[in-house]
Amino acid sequence: MARERTAIALGLACAAAALSGPGCRKAGDGASAAGKPLAEKPFYRIDAGPPVACAPGATCEARLVLTALGSYHVNQDYPFKFVGEPAPAVAVDGDGAFAIDDARHGTMTVRFRPAAAGTAALVGTFKLSVCSDDTCEIETPRIELAVPVG
Repeated sequence: MARERTAIALGLACAAAALSGPGCRKAGDGASAAGKPLAEKPFYRIDAGPPVACAPGATCEARLVLTALGSYHVNQDYPFKFVGEPAPAVAVDGDGAFAIDDARHGTMTVRFRPAAAGTAALVGTFKLSVCSDDTCEIETPRIELAVPVG
């Protein structure tokens, strides 16, 4: 019952914010929604980390959490990167900083500067690799994350 109330509340909040609030998702877009990964395949998934306060013109951070699934683990030898797409409203600083949290989890921290208040669209390619005992998979999913800027 609590889960249904949370889903209804999120739906109402998104409708009131014209689908631009944190956690809101338009059909077919890549923005994060509660419980919905930003990207996934049978051997990995990428979720948005918890939101961090962000002000217009300031350097802000967004976190992308990589989870290796099944018998896969995070490839400790791979040079993980986030390559931001050029956008006038959001300038991405560098290639991100990747930290391995444990064998199956890692966090990419992306620094960016939004030009204005509202919802900033952080868009780019997350270059990642996960391995099993038999093979390593190298992936480059396109990530779209809506970040609230206040």
